[in-house]
Amino acid sequence: MWRGTAIALILGVAAAAAAVVYAGAGAVAQAVASVRISGLAVLVLLHLPIVVLMGLAWWLASGDDPPASQWRFVWARFVRDAAGDILPFLQFGGIAFGVRALGRGRAMVGAVSASVDGIIELTAKLPYACAALLALLALAPQPRLTRLLSLALAATGVFVAILLFARRSLGAWLHAVTRAVSVRWPGVLGLNDDLTGRDVQACFGRILRQRGRLGLGFALQLCCSCLGAGEAWVTFRLLGVDLTLSQALAIDGTVVMLRIFGFMVPAAAGVQEASCMLAAAVFGIPPAAAIAASFARRARDLVLGVGTLGIAAVGDTNFALPRHSPLD
Repeated sequence: MWRGTAIALILGVAAAAAAVVYAGAGAVAQAVASVRISGLAVLVLLHLPIVVLMGLAWWLASGDDPPASQWRFVWARFVRDAAGDILPFLQFGGIAFGVRALGRGRAMVGAVSASVDGIIELTAKLPYACAALLALLALAPQPRLTRLLSLALAATGVFVAILLFARRSLGAWLHAVTRAVSVRWPGVLGLNDDLTGRDVQACFGRILRQRGRLGLGFALQLCCSCLGAGEAWVTFRLLGVDLTLSQALAIDGTVVMLRIFGFMVPAAAGVQEASCMLAAAVFGIPPAAAIAASFARRARDLVLGVGTLGIAAVGDTNFALPRHSPLD
């Protein structure tokens, strides 16, 4: 699996490099430089409340008796996203570090609730992508792009439907994920060796019974997706591109859905750049500006990720990378 991940990452980076060459390396560099440090700081600050809301959504997805406080879950979400962005080649790395940030003795509930929260987050992206598709059709219909977006939306919808209806199989999958995380990251999670599928199923069932909390979590995740359109609007404005919020919604929704469609590529390398370039071209935005917008997003994630993992490493001496190479 690691070999396949490495190959996918290499191909993705090559695709991103090809996109830069196509757009013109000099033009891309000039566009990125126009964001400046102050613009990057604005993007980082804008993203902070979104991560806070996602942390609260995770707390809601942990059931009626959460193993930690709301703000502990918020911090764990920062760590979870940081590990996923900075260490995309580590299987289950984001979940493992996020659960570890919740504290000892909370691993099982943390891992199961993180998986449930991930499914809710994916489900919340469906109406957002539908809104983006409608905006694209209303503003600048492009048959090829709309067909591609519709295909990604349909495939994601089918996948979510399977997850929602196959609850028993989903519980078994959660147990497998929990065990896999425990085996690969024994020092990080500290799960008991006698953890059984029944334990995970019981935790999963308890969480699912709290439909009100799950509904609120869905609403928060949907709100976060909508705020992503605002982030895209600000990013392009920093690049000197004048566009409307509806156009930003169409671009960001397309990028979000195509990133999901290309989930096999770590960090969506190349996928994010290509999808942003395709969606932006519909509104006459130059390829260099579109790629620069993608790079600005990656720079924002890098700043937040490095800062978060640095704080976590200083504050927790047990917070460390796995002992085995990811290519083992």
